[in-house]
Amino acid sequence: MMMADAATPASTEKLIAELKARALALGFDSFGIAPAGARPDLPQKLQAALEAGWHGDMDWMAETATRRASPSELWPEVRSIILLGVNYGPESDPLAILGEKSLGSISVYARNRDYHELIKGKLKELAGLLACRAGADVKVFVDTAPVMEKPLAEAAGPGWQGKHTVLVSREFGSGCFWGLFSRRRSCPGISRMQKAAARARDASISAPPRPFRRPSSSIRGGARPISRSSIKAPFP
Repeated sequence: MMMADAATPASTEKLIAELKARALALGFDSFGIAPAGARPDLPQKLQAALEAGWHGDMDWMAETATRRASPSELWPEVRSIILLGVNYGPESDPLAILGEKSLGSISVYARNRDYHELIKGKLKELAGLLACRAGADVKVFVDTAPVMEKPLAEAAGPGWQGKHTVLVSREFGSGCFWGLFSRRRSCPGISRMQKAAARARDASISAPPRPFRRPSSSIRGGARPISRSSIKAPFP
């Protein structure tokens, strides 16, 4: 989501605190802010992945590469990104059902309402609060635009992108849905979150996150995961 600056750093801190409190009240479990240009390395990495053919038959990755590579390509006025996560982990053991041979097992993330609708509604409410308080122009995204939310979330502080390509949260592991909204102006007072995210990334990841792919076992291709074959791939 993009947002406008408050008049002073103190008032900005107050606004951020209000936004975070409201986000938690709405059911979000994670909150972070990053400047739109926090990951200048993404265009080069995306281009390298496309040239290597790691996107397989997902042609839309190449078609939207320019907009996907940078938030400013999608919205030139964007200055800040607010990332929010919702933990979808169940209270009970999701593997227990595997012992029930007469029952089918549905992926945990798909057992409730469509997360696109659920999260987008909450994001819009939070964005409305921001617009009311700061007069900000805001855009909201939940898998609805070519935005690289995982590396942006990594820059914002909620977690880091693991070698399995998924964002990992210290509190919730990999079981989070992520949405974001963008703000037209920059948002001061977020350097501590960015530094904490950088420390976690440097301490936990020894190589850039890429899907496993021969000849190197530390590289992954986007066309290889099971989810690609079972969900995204076309069926005859």
